[in-house]
Amino acid sequence: MYKYYTEEEIEILREGGKKLAWIMNELEKSLKIGMTVNEIENKARELIKEVGAEAATVGYTPQGASFPFPSAVCTSINNGVAHGISKGNDYLLKNGDVVSLDIVIKYKGLFVDVCRTYGVGKLSQEDRELIATAREVTTQAILAAQIGNTTEDIGRVAEETARNFGFDTIKELGGHGVGHKIHDKPFIPSAPNLGVENVKIEEGMVLAIEPIISAGDWRIIDGNDGYLLNTRDGSKSAQFEETVLITKSGPEILTKI
Repeated sequence: MYKYYTEEEIEILREGGKKLAWIMNELEKSLKIGMTVNEIENKARELIKEVGAEAATVGYTPQGASFPFPSAVCTSINNGVAHGISKGNDYLLKNGDVVSLDIVIKYKGLFVDVCRTYGVGKLSQEDRELIATAREVTTQAILAAQIGNTTEDIGRVAEETARNFGFDTIKELGGHGVGHKIHDKPFIPSAPNLGVENVKIEEGMVLAIEPIISAGDWRIIDGNDGYLLNTRDGSKSAQFEETVLITKSGPEILTKI
């Protein structure tokens, strides 16, 4: 068997995952109507520093990007799908907003990644169902991450679960390996038959499993900040992401307290 991580590294990932889960819980407590996205950014940086970690995405330039990402947290609101810049963003949170927060930290040299979607104030019934479904889609996708299954199996379960609840998965984006790098192989699709490499799940892999769902059209378009992606038809989107260790006894979620 290929040894992905030493036992010491796995313990670091577990410790970092717990710290990142705590950060997200604290951010959720702070969200309120009238708060700016930049205030979310500042709070996230304070919390990351408090746990002795680094904001991994600050200064990171992913493939295809024209400039380094400036924020510690990706904040995507309502029809925002992913990768929204938080630093300097003066958008005021409003009653009924659906807010996705995605954070990667570097802890003792290793990376853990998480996303949560929260509601601000009073949400519509559809938005509550959207968020609940996003959580269930990720839960089922993680359960599919079993030794001997494949990355396409994860995508198939994600899409089927979303469609069972009347939603759909965003096809252009997916999960990835994480741990030694922010983004590593394999790519984890959020639907089957997308023409991407189908990789067998092996013991010791560390995966960021993060299907994103949409209340309407799953196709996406560029936003207005050089990183943000929006739903093509303006429908709302939601996402949950966990960093998961593949073990003989099943997938172990690292990003939880």
